[in-house]
Amino acid sequence: MQRSLLYLGLVALLVWAAESRAQVTARSYSDGGVATARASGVGRTHLHADASASRGGRADARITGSGLAGGRASGTSIAVADRGRAISRGQSDAYGHRARSHVDSVAAASRGVAVSRGNAFAEGRGEAISRSTAIGNRGRAVARSDADARGDYGGRSLAESEAVADAYRGRAFSNSRVQAYATDGGRATGRGEAIGLGWGRSTRAGVQVDSRAAFGGRSRAAASHLNW
Repeated sequence: MQRSLLYLGLVALLVWAAESRAQVTARSYSDGGVATARASGVGRTHLHADASASRGGRADARITGSGLAGGRASGTSIAVADRGRAISRGQSDAYGHRARSHVDSVAAASRGVAVSRGNAFAEGRGEAISRSTAIGNRGRAVARSDADARGDYGGRSLAESEAVADAYRGRAFSNSRVQAYATDGGRATGRGEAIGLGWGRSTRAGVQVDSRAAFGGRSRAAASHLNW
């Protein structure tokens, strides 16, 4: 019980912090049914979507952001379900000089299934950061995160991806994938982390980092994972 209250408090804090920064906000709630929230934007945009469902319902929250001509696209997607299914998906892409693409995806379920997926892409001296978290209390938690950054013509590319699956007395699965690429003397940096916490049941975590530099560039890759 204390752990469930802690999770709910953490999710509430995330909702408040993300909503306070958002330009576009979508919220949905259902009592025993389906709650769906969608937020999208183009240009320099910050998005927020949260959905919650109780009594075995389904919560589905998604964001889609696109930053053009050096724009910045970022956002947070949060889904919470009680004895049901929580699905959160965040997708962001940015293009041009100093492009920034950031995504945070969080799904939490009590005695149900939590599925979270984050995907960030940046091209043209860009930065892509994706964080995905799935929390399950006596259920199943699945988290996947992907980050892809490309720096062209001597530009810098930074790709960071983090996937965390925490299932108390349940099953946790996490996967993190990173790709960073730079050309013509540029610098490519890729960092990936995957954490799976099963707390006495089963857990699986995997991470893959691919960093490449062509035509005199520099490349750096770092990967870590934890199964518990």
